[in-house]
Amino acid sequence: MTLGNNKKERDKNTLHIGHRDRVRRRFVNEGIASFDDHIALEMLLYYSIPQKDTNELAHELLNHFGSLAGVFDASVESLESVKGVGRNTAVLIKLIPAMYSKYLESKFPKEKIILDSSEKSGDYFVSQLLCYANEVLVASFLDSQLCVKNTVVVSEGTSSKLAIPYRKIVNYALNYNTPNIIIAHNHPSGIAAPSTDDIDAVRQLNQTLNKLNLKLRDSIIVAGNNYYSMAEHSKFRHLFV
Repeated sequence: MTLGNNKKERDKNTLHIGHRDRVRRRFVNEGIASFDDHIALEMLLYYSIPQKDTNELAHELLNHFGSLAGVFDASVESLESVKGVGRNTAVLIKLIPAMYSKYLESKFPKEKIILDSSEKSGDYFVSQLLCYANEVLVASFLDSQLCVKNTVVVSEGTSSKLAIPYRKIVNYALNYNTPNIIIAHNHPSGIAAPSTDDIDAVRQLNQTLNKLNLKLRDSIIVAGNNYYSMAEHSKFRHLFV
């Protein structure tokens, strides 16, 4: 009886290993674009759960968090609350968006980042905001040549609400001695477009900065890999002159 059980277990492991090899070969040959979300997540889990079928856990994670993005946006603690997810697996999952953010950021030369176009600004702030699940406001402080001297997180909010600390932004600009500012924030809802509150906030910030001979160059809204430059659109351009 024991011998029979051992044989079944060996056969199961052999089949399991063969499946993993097939999935990996498919990734190498085709890339990941054709993968269903659960297969992509299943393959990722191979690298933290080496001796167990990860298909069921991949489905459980997607059902629990609603989507692949929901899985990657979840906290380590939330991930560990799912049966079968240990610390190594939770950290591996969180590592993926974090590494992608670092990858995007590495495309910009560390010594000199010049944001002299909406395209450059959009790409730059996508890399800065990609990993945040809640709304976050960052500001870049630029010299007269539009070279970034520093980029800082100036406010963090909930998943749907964010306050803009005008005085804090002004103080940073004065401390860095930078005449130009670009602000950017993310929309976790996935819509890269300014809300009425966003427009009012930009108008008020612009008025505040103008009094101090500081210039707001743009306000970027980021949603995933997409961005919206307010300064690029004619109906908002008057806010940045």
